[in-house]
Amino acid sequence: MAKLLIVDDEDNIRKVLKQLLARNGFTDIIEASDGVEALEKINDNEIDLVISDINMPRMDGIALYEKAKKLGPVFIILTAFGSIETAVNMVKSGVYDFISKPFDESELVNTVKKAVSERCSSEMEIQYSGGIEKIFFQSRHPEIEKINSVIDRVATTGGPVFITGETGTGKGLLAGIIHEKSGRQGAFIKVNCAAIPETLMESELFGYRKGAFTGAACDKPGKFELAAGGTIFLDEIGELPNELQAKLLAALQDKEINRLGDTKPVKIDARVIAATNINIKEAIEKKTFREDLYYRLNVVEFAVPPLRERGEDVGLFINFFNKKYSDEYGIAQKKFTPEAVEYISECRFSGNIRELENVIQKLLIMEKDAEVTEDIAARYLSKAECKTDNSLMFRAGKDKKVEAEVSLIRQALEKTEGNRTKAAEILGVSRRTLLYRIKEYGIA
Repeated sequence: MAKLLIVDDEDNIRKVLKQLLARNGFTDIIEASDGVEALEKINDNEIDLVISDINMPRMDGIALYEKAKKLGPVFIILTAFGSIETAVNMVKSGVYDFISKPFDESELVNTVKKAVSERCSSEMEIQYSGGIEKIFFQSRHPEIEKINSVIDRVATTGGPVFITGETGTGKGLLAGIIHEKSGRQGAFIKVNCAAIPETLMESELFGYRKGAFTGAACDKPGKFELAAGGTIFLDEIGELPNELQAKLLAALQDKEINRLGDTKPVKIDARVIAATNINIKEAIEKKTFREDLYYRLNVVEFAVPPLRERGEDVGLFINFFNKKYSDEYGIAQKKFTPEAVEYISECRFSGNIRELENVIQKLLIMEKDAEVTEDIAARYLSKAECKTDNSLMFRAGKDKKVEAEVSLIRQALEKTEGNRTKAAEILGVSRRTLLYRIKEYGIA
């Protein structure tokens, strides 16, 4: 359950908000009457979401956000009509959204649910962090090498980028890296097209004018306007409804949008990066995704490979998450034996890097032993995700003889004329595992 903090100097506002959110399933809520008290509670508690007024005594909402944003909570700002411009600027600097007073109850609840949902889904998302990107690009996988060779040039052009890959492979990480390398001064605005209800998507992307629909108490810019001078990341673009696909195509072609309820177009200057985990070619054939929109978005396409094809990188990711979460939780790092790393490297990880990160977190928190052996690692991994003795290759110490294993390796190397990557594919193991066995058995 998400933990919320309501910050407002009016007791009645806090009471109304708490009751409204409690009726909608949010029961873990604490309060603060100003920014100073709120900052203390953020420091003392693991807060997921802050709903804060702007104008408050001692410390206003702007100062609170600036001091607390590095501590992790998502911010939603409550604002009176006269402070809307300030709230818009705060959203551009990283605040999740703003809601004008007097607020519409359904709008507030929907915004809170969406913010919490996106936070929970992105806790495992690998974000640009000044370290993980180095591991991302250290892979010898052809697709990663391809991305690495052109990313600097692609980033600075400002052209659209289309990223494909399974869930949890690091598409969001790659989008963040492209934005960081682009030199664009505007915000990096992420839109999860799968998480926003169809009825709200158009207003989220393009904004609306006051009175455009019931509850539209003031003008509100959409994500494209908030990303002005920066980047808008349309994650899970394949989930965008057909009608919205047509409007998005028109916006990209004309470089302008129309807010709901407005006839005057607004020029946009946002670099577009789109991503999907579906087979987009099949979606085009089934008419669920517009071919013309695909070609508008797909000026440069990057395909991020799944973790099961990056077995050599798993050890690097393990070390990174081991250090990251030991520092974050204030606990000692674990020592992973070579056999444990090998075992983990052979697992399929349908959730990819995100799933591996989750496994390492659990292991650090729950495992009492300082050393992680193969048997310990196996307890935290699904048997369905990991290789069994039915594969052509099997680990030493099991029922099969080492001589048979050596023979299989030699046959595979001979068949591939010494190409170890192809030999690993034939044997059904990662290249890293094959190299480990070649060294262990002294195979020339």
